[in-house]
Amino acid sequence: MGRALEGVERRRFTVEEYHRMAETGILAPHERVELVRGSVREMSPKNRVHVIAVDSICSRFREALRGKASVYQEAPLVAEGIDSEPEPDVMICSNPDRSAYGTRRTTPLLVIEVADSSLDYDVGEKAALYADAGVPEYWVANLIERVLVVFREPKRGSYQNCLFLDAKALVTPLAWPELAFEVSALFPRESADEPR
Repeated sequence: MGRALEGVERRRFTVEEYHRMAETGILAPHERVELVRGSVREMSPKNRVHVIAVDSICSRFREALRGKASVYQEAPLVAEGIDSEPEPDVMICSNPDRSAYGTRRTTPLLVIEVADSSLDYDVGEKAALYADAGVPEYWVANLIERVLVVFREPKRGSYQNCLFLDAKALVTPLAWPELAFEVSALFPRESADEPR
């Protein structure tokens, strides 16, 4: 059966069609999906540690960049020409005016994904997608190994620079060189892994 489908093209959707599917109820409001290169993809389920990590990262950046940038949590990344509308865990835009979200004035300077079960996808296909979208810096917080993967210098659908930083390292976002975070601060404490 697999052989019979090899030559069959899949129907791909535009961002506008994706929005219409949500508006008309084809995609239910509770469904966790995103549009990636024309395909509607289910997002990985979130566990407690993932939620804590995303919330902590957002809080740290909101505090550090108050009045300088807007920090969004699980919001659609608006990018033209790639038939995609991913929803990164954290997106930081240059314009501190949150009313500008979703307009051409919104510039994502840093995107962060928190990864455990989605690690291969986040460092592979998602990295290529964000590079295509022109995101200058992309971080993946690897919850499994407690390592931060830092992608920089997007060019023709891939990042030219990739760093692996362990928990003891410092990381500084390119757009805000005055900031320095300990990588360990971006991860939940070890005790957060323990069941309550």
